[in-house]
Amino acid sequence: MKHSARTLSCGIAVMAVLGIGLSVVVAGPAQAAPSAPSWDDVRAAKADTARAQSTVDELSTRLQSLQDAADSASVSEMQAAQTYALASSQQQEAQSTLDDLGAQAKRAKAEAKDSARQVAGLVVELSRTGGGDLSTAMLIDAKDSKDLLYRVGTMTHLSERSATALARAQADQNTVDAITAQQSAATKALAKATDATKQALDDANATAASAQTRLQKEQDQQDEVLQQLAYLKGTSVATETAYWTAQQAKQAEAQLPTETATNAGGGSAADGSGSGTATAPTGGGTGTAPTGGGSGGGTQPSTPSKPSTPSTPSKPSTPSKPSTPSKPSTPVTTPTQPSQPVTPTQPSSPSKAAGAIAYARAQLGKPYVLGGAGPNNWDCSGLVMMAYSSQGIATGGHNVVWQYNHFAAIGRLVPLSQRQPGDILFYSSNGTASGGYHDSIYTGNGMMVEAARPGVGVVERAVWTPSQLLPYVARPSGSL
Repeated sequence: MKHSARTLSCGIAVMAVLGIGLSVVVAGPAQAAPSAPSWDDVRAAKADTARAQSTVDELSTRLQSLQDAADSASVSEMQAAQTYALASSQQQEAQSTLDDLGAQAKRAKAEAKDSARQVAGLVVELSRTGGGDLSTAMLIDAKDSKDLLYRVGTMTHLSERSATALARAQADQNTVDAITAQQSAATKALAKATDATKQALDDANATAASAQTRLQKEQDQQDEVLQQLAYLKGTSVATETAYWTAQQAKQAEAQLPTETATNAGGGSAADGSGSGTATAPTGGGTGTAPTGGGSGGGTQPSTPSKPSTPSTPSKPSTPSKPSTPSKPSTPVTTPTQPSQPVTPTQPSSPSKAAGAIAYARAQLGKPYVLGGAGPNNWDCSGLVMMAYSSQGIATGGHNVVWQYNHFAAIGRLVPLSQRQPGDILFYSSNGTASGGYHDSIYTGNGMMVEAARPGVGVVERAVWTPSQLLPYVARPSGSL
């Protein structure tokens, strides 16, 4: 039976290997993996102790190379998903603006109608008493309230009372006209945002489909390498997968910066607009990825679940091909932004971080859908948002960049070197928050929980590609 060998992140693939995933992530064209030992080579090595270890090393090198190639196919998918999330957020904001203007227009029209009635009443009253040169003919001849106000405004003799009523009515009508103009502009903005969102969704789905083809190829090859390793070492695929996952987590933790790393005071946060120019809490810096983040060849295995142990074959059989990952789903939800973010005045209890991790882990295995925020499907920022929302903590909305900017604004960023379980990790394509494309919750010892990609869903796995992490993590709760 074939088993999956890796997992990918937020818009990236993560394949389960009997419930145990091995990670993969990298941007740009994939490097060709070294040629693999054939099954004949593996069988010969198993019979020759002297060759056995060198073949194991060769297979391990190939497994790492395949992971790097799969990582490469994944980052573009995550970035496309973030582009869609931003477009969808802008569409939602445009719709919200139009809805708000609609409510304002309704109130303004009611007030204008009321003040116009008062002017009409004065016309009747003054025409009866002979006041000024007002006439009830104005009421009959006027086409609408605006025409009536114009006619009354041309009169040469107005009492103080009628002049005041007229001024108020004219001001109310001007408000209606101004809001109407804003509504027209907002309607155009919404149409433009809607088109942009549709295009971004089409692009994200096309990117995902292309990435899945590449990922499936790498997956099939990884599965075979794990089969060969298990046969050569006399273990099982599940055992080799668990070992590989543990090694990846150990490697990731070693690549992440420590408290003595040079980036402890560097890096730049983004301002509220997502421009990546505001300074993070602990100093200047350039906003580049942490120097302790490794060379960019980091990997991303997922946390193993407990698989069954297949018997070691005396002669390897041809592994069956795993099912092809499902195509990205069309989102049924839209990223949401809380109208009133909660700004903590005092550090929250560290137990809230543990609660957020527990909430996220409870979603393991649920599917990934762009814009998903539970309870049945998720995307990366949706999972982060709802995990902390379950603890009464706002994250700034349903978007990777919004979330980073929110915690920067309220002073709850700490250097990556001081990470703790429950902190939020942020991935960026350019070393600043404006390039953010994925986030996850760090669970300790080189591991994190994330919503990965269509066909994979929520997984816990080793931190992948440490070099693409922003140099600051968000700490929603606990002491800074």
